[in-house]
Amino acid sequence: MKHAAGIGFALLGYLAASACDSAIKWASGTYPVAEELVLTALFSLIPMAVATAIGGGVAALATGKLKLHLLRGSLSLLSSLAGYYALGHMKLADFYAVVFTAPLFITAFSAPLTGERVDLPRWLAVLTGFAGVVVMVRPGSGLAGVGTLGALGASLFYALAVLLVRRMGESERAVTFGVYGSLVMIAGSGGLALAQPGLTLPALADLTAFAFAGLAMGCAMLGLFSAFRRTPAAVLAPFQYSQMIWGTLIGFTVFGEQPDAAVIAGGALVVGSGLYILRRS
Repeated sequence: MKHAAGIGFALLGYLAASACDSAIKWASGTYPVAEELVLTALFSLIPMAVATAIGGGVAALATGKLKLHLLRGSLSLLSSLAGYYALGHMKLADFYAVVFTAPLFITAFSAPLTGERVDLPRWLAVLTGFAGVVVMVRPGSGLAGVGTLGALGASLFYALAVLLVRRMGESERAVTFGVYGSLVMIAGSGGLALAQPGLTLPALADLTAFAFAGLAMGCAMLGLFSAFRRTPAAVLAPFQYSQMIWGTLIGFTVFGEQPDAAVIAGGALVVGSGLYILRRS
């Protein structure tokens, strides 16, 4: 398969991202969102440091695109803040059902932002996917709330961030994306945390959860950056749907959550549209 390496990195990255999300949901609700993110981002530097050492040391972080790295890091910061907020207000499977708009955003924006061609059938698939989101968040239901808005915001900012990775191309290493992204997250969320009242020292169990989330976040970023820097975004985007499997399994086994019929039906439309986009790639 032409893009086997990129797809493999993406699948591993999305598995690690699901592990991170689960740990954040476990500890969320007790601490301000910015505090949760800065703790997670700090621990994400551990796998980044290992990857930097393996990849040639500090010299591997040299870049001529610092401004673009800072922009991408800022988009990831906004995505993480919105996503962490949503995780505190939604079931894990519901969260993923809404976040699965990201592959659709990626497809819709890939032509103007990266120059990758998107034909009419792909556009129809994008519209079908959005119809699935409407089914899932059905106005008047408990899902159509502030948590959903946060998940949609996380999805949009994530899509813009990965398209920027694709636009920057293979000249930048995955660890370069990861390190600068983590530093932007630490600076941004740390400033917000210090400006907010209610900053508290996490309990040991919660700190362990944030540490696990950070390690998983670092591994997820390395995997996804490795994938998106070398493989067309429209090819990789549908593989984010693998998170629905992990989200449903973890939500059921850890949190005792069960997705309802509307989420399953809407999710089927979203996943189907994404798989069609993959088939057209």
